[in-house]
Amino acid sequence: SLDGADTLPLDSAIGEDLGDFLAGLIRQRKPRITLEVGMAFGVSSLFICEALRSCGGQRHIAIDAYQSGQWKGIGINNLKLAGYEDLVELHETFSHLALPELESRGTLVDFAFIDGWHTFDHALTDFFHVDRILNVGGVVVLDDVAYFEGVHQVARYIARNRAYRTVATSDSVAAYRPSLAARALRAACRSLPLADRALKSKFVDSDEHLGFTQACRCVAFEKLAQDTRHWADHHDF
Repeated sequence: SLDGADTLPLDSAIGEDLGDFLAGLIRQRKPRITLEVGMAFGVSSLFICEALRSCGGQRHIAIDAYQSGQWKGIGINNLKLAGYEDLVELHETFSHLALPELESRGTLVDFAFIDGWHTFDHALTDFFHVDRILNVGGVVVLDDVAYFEGVHQVARYIARNRAYRTVATSDSVAAYRPSLAARALRAACRSLPLADRALKSKFVDSDEHLGFTQACRCVAFEKLAQDTRHWADHHDF
C-alpha cells in the first residue's frame, strides 16, 4: 500500500507481452482519448499512457470503483510517479454508472480496453456503453477472452451482431489449428441450408472464421459504423 502498512500480491495485472500489444495498437492508431475499465495496479494504464503520450494523445480515462479501497491507490500513484498524472482522469465508481455519465457529458473516445468484471452480463454492459462513446474507426479491446467464457461469448456477440471487425489479437490465429474432425464438421455445417438456425452458431461460424481463436487472450475490434440495426435484429453467437 502507499503507506507501507500492507503488501498486496501482484495478481491482477497484464504482462509485458500484453502491454506491448496495447501500446502497439495505440501507436498504430494514434487515438486522442483512450479509456480503460479496470485499473488495479495501473500496469495496463502505464503501457497505455506511455504510448498515448508518444503519439500526441490528450487524455486517458480510467474507471475503477476499487482503486482507493481494494487497491489502496497503488495504480493511480504509479501513474503519478511515472509522470502521467496530467493525462489521467480517474473515475472511482462502477463502469455501468461511469460510462453513461461520460456519454451524457458528450465524451467520445478512440480506444478502449475492457478488463473489468468478467461475467457475461457485466462485460456485455461495458461493451454496450463503450460502443456509445467510441468513434467510428476506433478500437475496443477485450481482455481475458481465452480464460473466461462470459468474455469469450461477448467477443462472439460483437463479431456476429455488431458493425465491428477483428483487427488484432494478442495470440497468433494462424498458429491455431483445430482438429481435423472439428474442421470437417464446420465445413459441412456451412454448406447445409439453414444450418445457422438448426445448429449452434459456433459450429457454423467458428471463432477462427470470426478472426480470433479460443487461445487468444486479447481481441481488438474496430468499429466500422454507428449502430443501424433493426429494433429486433439478432444473430445467434
